[in-house]
Amino acid sequence: MIFSRQDASISRLPIPKSVANNNTINALYSGGTLTANWTRNGQPRGEIRIEVEVTSLVLVYNYTGCGESQDVRERVPLDWTRCNYGGQRPRFLYPGCGRRVGVLFLGASYFLCRHCYHLSYSSQNETTVLDRVCRRRDKLRQRPGENTWLKPKGMHKTTFDRLRARLIEAEMTADELFEMGAFRWLTRIKQR
Repeated sequence: MIFSRQDASISRLPIPKSVANNNTINALYSGGTLTANWTRNGQPRGEIRIEVEVTSLVLVYNYTGCGESQDVRERVPLDWTRCNYGGQRPRFLYPGCGRRVGVLFLGASYFLCRHCYHLSYSSQNETTVLDRVCRRRDKLRQRPGENTWLKPKGMHKTTFDRLRARLIEAEMTADELFEMGAFRWLTRIKQR
């Protein structure tokens, strides 16, 4: 699946892996097509057809906004940049601002880059130490797998123990910071 939800109104489109890995047997060839769809809360929300050309991708999709449905056919040029150790990496060359980007976002009715939609990374919206600690804690919770307290098959015990210790430390730090903030908040309320 190519799309994932960033929020309620933005969809993201990274370079399809079959285009990025153009040296593999599964690579799309010029003239090939790829179809992808995305969902929200388990309900189908849209479908897109990506037509591969030599120097660009053509995005063909249907957009429904304000009750009206319109068919959109959008050509996005590709720019191939050299990698340090050989090979090439495709990037979208967004015609609106001329930037090379790896991900396009569908917000209104067209795919634009992060800069044109004025999107920020979630870490740029963190305002307190508690926000950063909670993000670190959440990343550590996802790392071992579904059950944080059972060692996943194939993971070394020392790696699992180290991750679990970091998670416990992050949990304790988050709890302490939350308690300090709650205490300050309650103190301010009592002073009124």
